[in-house]
Amino acid sequence: MTHCTLHSFRVALLLTFAMAFFCLMDDHSAIAGTRIENDPKGFWGIPWGVSLKDRIEFTQIDSIDIVRVFGLREGSPEVSGIPMESMKLYTIDGKYARATFHYRGDRIHESLMAYLENYFGKTDVAQGGMARGLNQQYTWRGPETEITLTYHGYRERGFLSAESRVLAPLLLHASPDQAYE
Repeated sequence: MTHCTLHSFRVALLLTFAMAFFCLMDDHSAIAGTRIENDPKGFWGIPWGVSLKDRIEFTQIDSIDIVRVFGLREGSPEVSGIPMESMKLYTIDGKYARATFHYRGDRIHESLMAYLENYFGKTDVAQGGMARGLNQQYTWRGPETEITLTYHGYRERGFLSAESRVLAPLLLHASPDQAYE
């Protein structure tokens, strides 16, 4: 074997082992966030893919092409009794795809974090991830649901997003302004 051929063989072998390692990893949390063992297949008690149009507790607050945005008709939003500042539910082609919530304050963040860890699993902080500090982000990922919690400690502001892993990506291409050509 020539030096060049031997080098190419070693690189190919190394790449093959690296791919096999990542494909066979038992715990994908370092790459994908905390795994949801019992995927709720929805959020806020609503299954992904259902229509929100005829639900009396919601009112449509915005629409862009085939995307509709709903808010609460009355009252303040909560997640498991934890008060939120605002909430939006998104549908695409009439199918529930995403829920977003904004909140404020360390105590609310700690309560929300405890609820999410209790319901979806204790978070695994990936290498390079932040468990404490000014900016924190946690992700729980199941086969059908992805939940992301982002908290900015300096401003004491947080954002919770729960979305269908099948329907939510379609939101990116629903508006001509956002579509990739």
